[in-house]
Amino acid sequence: MVMVLLAGLAVWMFGCGYAGYKKRFGLFVIVTLFGMGLNTLWMWFGLDAMPLSSPALMAHAGALLYAFSALGVGWLIGRLVRSFRSSRVDET
Repeated sequence: MVMVLLAGLAVWMFGCGYAGYKKRFGLFVIVTLFGMGLNTLWMWFGLDAMPLSSPALMAHAGALLYAFSALGVGWLIGRLVRSFRSSRVDET
């Protein structure tokens, strides 16, 4: 089960990073809300925790920080790639 959760986190962070890479912040909001919803469902049904309890709110805050960091890393990588491509020397 832990491997499934880690794979889900990796896919979710890749989605957030891709949104940052392409500078699609609407997509980031959709991916983040979807991931937070799945996180809430997992905590509610899988762990039998109330979604507004203190530990659950801390887990949500951690997941939100993961999402923002993936967005920032994706945006930075996208900016570096676009800058590198624009500085390419043409042969003509």
